[in-house]
Amino acid sequence: MPTGEPDHHEPPIRATIVRYDDHPDECTLHPEDPDEESRMTEWITAESGYYFAIASCR
Repeated sequence: MPTGEPDHHEPPIRATIVRYDDHPDECTLHPEDPDEESRMTEWITAESGYYFAIASCR
């Protein structure tokens, strides 16, 4: 019987924020403990001002 939950579990995602003095801070979302392939392909980075809490959209 389907439960609505996926059969597999994605690895936990971590947000890493890098602060800069001379340009906007950056937030990178990436797997918490990636294997070598994931380390190079499964991430996204955005500059401060281009991301926000999803709750603010509801």
